[in-house]
Order: sequence, then C-alpha cells, then structure tokens
Amino acid sequence: MPGINRNMIGGSYKFSDLLKKEKKTKKKKTKKKGDPSSLGYLAKKSNLNIIIKGSDGNLYKNKKYKKTKRWVKINKKKKK
Repeated sequence: MPGINRNMIGGSYKFSDLLKKEKKTKKKKTKKKGDPSSLGYLAKKSNLNIIIKGSDGNLYKNKKYKKTKRWVKINKKKKK
C-alpha cells in the first residue's frame, strides 16, 4: 500500500484512492515541421494562394483543403 501523499493531506479520500498507483506519463516526441506555421504564420489566419518560405528553407503555398486551409510544399521541377 503506497500510503498517503502530501497532496492528499487535509481532505477526505476513499480507501480505493489510497490503493491506486500513480501512472507514469510518457513524453510525446514532437515532430519538427518545416512549414510556416512553425514560424507563426497560421494557415487559417493567412490569405489563400500566398507563398512563404518555411523554417526548413522550402517554399510553401497556402491552399484550400475541404473546409479549411493548409500549407502545401511547392516542388520545383527539374529542367532536362
């Protein structure tokens, strides 16, 4: 039995609260985005069809996607 924690002092608790073990929280890994939203330019707040350079150095265009807007990477075509 783990006993009484410091944050349990001064209140009324059930016996089942004392038996519960504290769950360990896992840290989520965050992916680094290259689009302009990481720089503070949100797609929903900015105008359509504008082109902005992202944090990774690539160009992104704001396009309509269903009912919302998204940043879409512009791929440059190679000339042969």
